[in-house]
Amino acid sequence: MKSIMYHYVQSFSKSFKNFSFLHFRNFEKQIHLFKKKYKFFDCLELFEKKLDPRDKIFLTFDDGLSCHYNYVFKILKKEKINAIFYIPTLPYQKNKVLDVHKVHLILGKIGAHNALKELNEILSKNKSFLDLNLKKKFQKKIYTDHKKNSNTQIFKSNLNYFIKPLYKKTIINKIFFKIFGKEEEKICRNFYLSETQIKEMVKNNMIIGSHSVSHKIMSELSSQEYKKEIDNSFKFINNFFQKKTFSYPYGGFHSFNKNIEKYLNSKDVSFSVNVESKEIKKYHLNNRRQAFPRFDCNEFKYGKIN
Repeated sequence: MKSIMYHYVQSFSKSFKNFSFLHFRNFEKQIHLFKKKYKFFDCLELFEKKLDPRDKIFLTFDDGLSCHYNYVFKILKKEKINAIFYIPTLPYQKNKVLDVHKVHLILGKIGAHNALKELNEILSKNKSFLDLNLKKKFQKKIYTDHKKNSNTQIFKSNLNYFIKPLYKKTIINKIFFKIFGKEEEKICRNFYLSETQIKEMVKNNMIIGSHSVSHKIMSELSSQEYKKEIDNSFKFINNFFQKKTFSYPYGGFHSFNKNIEKYLNSKDVSFSVNVESKEIKKYHLNNRRQAFPRFDCNEFKYGKIN
């Protein structure tokens, strides 16, 4: 059984000329390709223990983005396919854009060259902000799909992984404010799914799962912190969908551990997904339900990100 992961599925925006996304027309082409090769099924079956994984495929969408309603949902309805949408809940609870998405918006607005220039200007005056131990720990595990040492890879690696957590938010907010000013609340309302849209999607057989509260690297949090991220996110998600499924932020094996898997099991989470590029086997269904692997859409024809 294959699970396919998507993030941004949309059209070109003149306001964000450097934004990375999968064009919705290519997404539709990819759906038609999958229909010819595999069997789509009702994703509700994933919550059952007995499921034959052979030749099956299902789709997942991370981050609760408005483009998932504006483009994806309409295509899925037309094709009579349901899917799973994993939502981080901080934007709804605080009306704030997540740090990981501020990084994407900065890159999309001013491009990687200018974004890295802004970051280097800050770091040149504050060299202690970088944590060499974090760099050593994560350097070979992250953004392997990006061109090595590209401006995009360096910018995202520094802000999402290498800068000490104490300074990360301050640096991201400083660059974000310089570019977007006081527009964060407006951006937040337009960038993410609205609660009305979520309700309509659930009404039309879509599944809503948790992507934590604030999209932090779960393995870097204390036990108390990651439990809070999981519990508080499901408090919000349960307003729309009662069965539980979880998507690890960032999703590589570096981003979660066995203790987190055990906690998810204890909270009756039916299954969780990561970003390991391989098929879901009976082993996962029977023994590792908190570590379902997923392929990235760009590993298949028509899935290349612009």
